Amino acid sequence: MCPKVTTHYKTELRSKILEAAAENFSRSGFDRTKMEDIARTMNLSKGTIYLYFKSKEDLFYAICEYKLEELKRQLSMLFKKKEDLISDAEVFYDNYRRAESGSESVFFEMIAESTRNPKIKSILQEHRKKIHDVVVQSLELDVQRGFFNHGIEELAAIASGLISLYDGLMLARLLGLSEQENKRAWVETVRAIVSGLTKIEK
Repeated sequence: MCPKVTTHYKTELRSKILEAAAENFSRSGFDRTKMEDIARTMNLSKGTIYLYFKSKEDLFYAICEYKLEELKRQLSMLFKKKEDLISDAEVFYDNYRRAESGSESVFFEMIAESTRNPKIKSILQEHRKKIHDVVVQSLELDVQRGFFNHGIEELAAIASGLISLYDGLMLARLLGLSEQENKRAWVETVRAIVSGLTKIEK
């Protein structure tokens, strides 16, 4: 009699498959990674991987969705008080950086892959739009709380700027630039944005 496979087991296994896929994509590149490579990393059969994901593109899409949920989780825990915006921005950077650790190289690998793989390009475009929407929603919530007093068009532009800043600092980390300097650039840029929006002095 086969043991019952619980929902918890399936969820845990799915997460581990995503971790193994990210590891292989980062180490070998998306194009050179095969489904059997991911299965071998986990000591599973290739068929087991296909029970959860139909293709490598499906795997990458799931990685993006996982990262999106982590972003939502981090934002939901912070930015509750106007006077804490700068310190919360610093905490956010530390926590999100820790949660993302190891995945930066995967996303830059996928950016390169997107130049020759339309499916990956489409996934990245959708992912970027979802991230932008999440950040705009967070800023809109700050407006509702009375932190800022700006229109949606400006909030959308600010969201784009924050995302681009974080992505640039992620690249800087990959290139070996000082993490202390990266964090300082993040905090000081957020401080400047907040000061501009609220007219609060440093």
